[in-house]
Amino acid sequence: MKSPTLRAQFSRVSMLTTTVALLLSAAVLLLYEMTTYRRAFIEDLQTQADLVANATATALEFDDARVAQQNLERLKQQPRIRAAAVFTADGRPFATWTVAPGEPPPLPPGQAPRMTELRRLLGPTIEVVHPIEHERERVGSVYLRATHDVWTKALNLGALLAGVMAVSLLVAQGVFRRLQRGVTEPLKRVAEVAQQVIERRDWTLRAPDAPVRDVAQLVQAFNAMLDEVAARTGELEREMGERQAAEAGLRLADRRKDEFLATLAHELRNPLAPIANAATLLRSPAADPATRELAHSILERQLRQMVRLIDDLLDVSRVTTGKLSLHAERIDLVAVLRHAIELAEPVARQQRLTLTATLPPHPCTMQGDAARLLQVFSNLLNNACRYTPAGGAIEVALHERGDEVAVTVRDNGIGIEPAMQQRIFDLFEQADKRLERGNAGLGIGLTLARQLAQLHGGDITVESAGLGAGATFRVRLPLQRANAAARSVPPPASPPEVRTGRPLRLLLADDNVDFADSLQHWLQGLGHQVKVVHDGKAALDTALATRPDVAILDIGMPGLNGYELARRLRADAATAGMLLVAATGWGQRADKETALQAGFDHHLVKPIDTDALQRILARRSQAASTSV
Repeated sequence: MKSPTLRAQFSRVSMLTTTVALLLSAAVLLLYEMTTYRRAFIEDLQTQADLVANATATALEFDDARVAQQNLERLKQQPRIRAAAVFTADGRPFATWTVAPGEPPPLPPGQAPRMTELRRLLGPTIEVVHPIEHERERVGSVYLRATHDVWTKALNLGALLAGVMAVSLLVAQGVFRRLQRGVTEPLKRVAEVAQQVIERRDWTLRAPDAPVRDVAQLVQAFNAMLDEVAARTGELEREMGERQAAEAGLRLADRRKDEFLATLAHELRNPLAPIANAATLLRSPAADPATRELAHSILERQLRQMVRLIDDLLDVSRVTTGKLSLHAERIDLVAVLRHAIELAEPVARQQRLTLTATLPPHPCTMQGDAARLLQVFSNLLNNACRYTPAGGAIEVALHERGDEVAVTVRDNGIGIEPAMQQRIFDLFEQADKRLERGNAGLGIGLTLARQLAQLHGGDITVESAGLGAGATFRVRLPLQRANAAARSVPPPASPPEVRTGRPLRLLLADDNVDFADSLQHWLQGLGHQVKVVHDGKAALDTALATRPDVAILDIGMPGLNGYELARRLRADAATAGMLLVAATGWGQRADKETALQAGFDHHLVKPIDTDALQRILARRSQAASTSV
């Protein structure tokens, strides 16, 4: 139900007040007029009765009824008098008269003596009884009955007053409407402006001035309030914008910090896990020279990987703080690029990628730091190998363009969505963070590559048509650039792929070949049969085919991550009772809870505790022996 408007309320109150005032005035006037008219009519009739009484007193005294009758018949001249009578002192009728034969008779005999004086109104008639005295002695009484038009006069007066009231109300309504336009219209405009300000958030709107001074002051105060609110709102919006931007920045920084720390822990555990396994192999009494040589090579490769990881972190910190300078000299950029390609070729072959290069036959000389530029191109090539699926292609090309050189690294890999292309060079940002991708890296390679290119006076840009369309990284460098000296970093090395088998009814699934190979040798040294696979899909197929007693599974694997693999194994009746052990670099509490919810029985963080794993296997072996 809608509430009435101020204008409607104001009109209703004013008209109601005027109507009530007019009704009260009319009622009082009508009552006064009717009372006055009635009193005057009764007094006139009383005067007529007094005249008859004076004229008839002698006739009563001398018992002359004829004279009394003549006196009554003179009342014919009064058309309102309808009947008259003279009664003796004892109430006997002395003389009577009626205007017409059908007129009701006067008071019945015997009633007149009891009424020494009477004035009463009976419907349309008035009755008057007046005493007749002779020498201060009552000798009889006179009775008169007359008709009156009090109600007719009341109706006529009421109609007249109603007409006056109608005209008065029309005049009042016109006056009130004019007054309303001066009061309610400005208030209505104020309300409309306030509503528009709320809906549009437009603080420039203002209410128009009002003709009435008091209302005009209200409108001016309202407009002044809008000015103040607009100023305060602008300040608040600016402050809120700054605070929201700062809060968003802090949240983003905090989220990136958490993601970086978790990723750093994961990337550090990956080389540490095969290092721990290699150390276990070296301590094993059953290790032969070939096994010891394998352990030493694993240690060397993984230590180089850790050194490279730590050096990248230090380099990013140095560049960010402005502490990194270049050891600039005259170098051949073609030679640097060939070296980077040679370092990337083992990784490309391992992942079955086609790596081609289009380089000029002549040297391309420039001033720069060969080690740092090698780091730039190695990071781009390693990044292309990481994000290009097996069977893909990577193309490297170098073109001279005036005073600068452009090196492009193009792949037909997973591509980069448009939103990510704006952030791909931000620190710790990665285009693909899925667990299925396996080793994800820290997300600092592209950041460091661009910063090193910018230190050489160049830049790196990326182009991609979207997901699944590959990516092209373009490095622009000036042909002549000199900088201060700085140390170089050792070139990156890639661990060779090692694929060996491993069954005692144990299934080991991990995309880190060194970790899987070293753990396989250690477990075989304990007498177990071990089957090794390097992706989640192969692990699922092998588990369903061989039904091992224990499955040691990594979480971040290509094809199928460890969580989904555990769920599928638990859902299949053939593998539902298998002992599942998670061996992963993800070691936060949430990761452990997720692993247990997915169906894992144990959660071991890389580098895994071999004693703990041995105890788990021993308990499983004893349980299996007891069941047999």
